[in-house]
Amino acid sequence: MSKPKRALGLSSRTPRRILIIHGPNLDMLGAREPSIYGKESLAGINERLARIAKREGAALETFQSNHEGALIERVHRAKKQRISWIIVNPGGLTHTSVALRDALAA
Repeated sequence: MSKPKRALGLSSRTPRRILIIHGPNLDMLGAREPSIYGKESLAGINERLARIAKREGAALETFQSNHEGALIERVHRAKKQRISWIIVNPGGLTHTSVALRDALAA
């Protein structure tokens, strides 16, 4: 078992389902201001994350929306689907979103 798994108290039999939520404008990674945000596309980042998740025995799903309501609805659905972990890459919502924070806290 890898060190991160032990640190999280996970056994090799623990089913882990991870949802990564990407917020507004992150679909433009690689195209929008590559000198600031880099040249890698969101698809490339998601592919890399999927390889890591598979190697560690986790199921990974990614979701991106430019609409805060869609992100909140995906968080609500994840709770019903018994997703183990939600990782949020909020994009522009870092500055303004109380609603997404509240959905995650529910």
